[in-house]
Amino acid sequence: MQKQIGAILLVAGTCIGSGMIALPMVLATLGLIPSIALMVLIWALMYYTSLINLELNLQAGRGMPLGSLGRAISGKGAEAIGVTSLKLLSYALLAVFIYGGSSILQQMLYVEVDGKEHAFATIETIYALIALGALLLPLKIIDYLNRILFIALLVVVLILVTGMASAIDWKALPLFSEHYSNITLWSAAVPVVFTSFGFQVIFHTLADYCRMDDKMLKRAFFWGSLIPLLVYMLWTSSVLSVVHHESPAFYQQMVAGKAEVGRLIQELSSIAKWQSVQLLVWWISLLAIATSVLGVGVGLCDTIYRMLRKKIDNLAACKVLSATLTILPAYLVAVLVPNAFIAALGFAGMILAIIAILLPVYLFQKSKIIKLHYPELKANWAIALSTIAGAFVILFELYNMF
Repeated sequence: MQKQIGAILLVAGTCIGSGMIALPMVLATLGLIPSIALMVLIWALMYYTSLINLELNLQAGRGMPLGSLGRAISGKGAEAIGVTSLKLLSYALLAVFIYGGSSILQQMLYVEVDGKEHAFATIETIYALIALGALLLPLKIIDYLNRILFIALLVVVLILVTGMASAIDWKALPLFSEHYSNITLWSAAVPVVFTSFGFQVIFHTLADYCRMDDKMLKRAFFWGSLIPLLVYMLWTSSVLSVVHHESPAFYQQMVAGKAEVGRLIQELSSIAKWQSVQLLVWWISLLAIATSVLGVGVGLCDTIYRMLRKKIDNLAACKVLSATLTILPAYLVAVLVPNAFIAALGFAGMILAIIAILLPVYLFQKSKIIKLHYPELKANWAIALSTIAGAFVILFELYNMF
């Protein structure tokens, strides 16, 4: 039971991160009802396709990164696509987490602590070093640390939503935005929402952690992805409603796509009526980012460690180098590409569509499995529909970019 709970929370913790901050910013353009419908549809898609990834690992008999699965089933071409895509996704997400966490921390120090403008680059460096240090811990300790952070996050969400509920005008909710049918707005929102359910970097790690128990893994990814869906719906609805009522000018900035991540948290803090709730606004943001750094970082660090272990005999040196190679590139992107929070998330969504759907579906069809652990995967229409949805995510992000 302890291992089951740990697996569920690791999946949920990997999902909940930048999405907590990004979703209200991009979904303000659609309104509450279209936003909730979009989140539910993407959750269903991501859970179903997670079964494909799990099936591939179970058929392999051990946890294998997507690149290794690609090589075993299809050859070097699939391996190259899998390895490259997984690395790009992980580094893009970590860059978002470092940038977003640092931005929130900078605003928090300015508003709540000393009123001084601390150097953003310094905060990013400290944040990255803390993340690197966390990845050097044994997986069991990371698991327990993630549990503590995630449970704290859920408690803070409930308290904060209760606090914000008093400021919501229930008669004037932003159910639909004025231009919610605009395809351009949907093309910007879909990749970001898609990325908010990104737990694909930890399939191989959890497959080994759960000792290839197909039922335990299925429960882990069902509940581990459902918890973020419920949190996202509750959080996004509360934030959009209270900002729409209390700060219409800033709400219009969100609709126009001109709001910064740190400014959103600062705005929520100023809206909160209780001093304790103001502090919770900052802490919920930092906790959300921290759980995702652990989830994504563990998966990427584990992959790099397996590669380096073949060449480096010293286990400690191998672990330190793996953690450094996990954090350093993401840190450099966060430092060199300013104000790229939403853009990086959208790019990550496009890469995630390859990792979560297109490549796994291709490998699943090519492997021609006779006896499935998950009978749901016999539905060819569902797999075809998932593939089409993945293609649309990529097209939406390409439309945004060009």
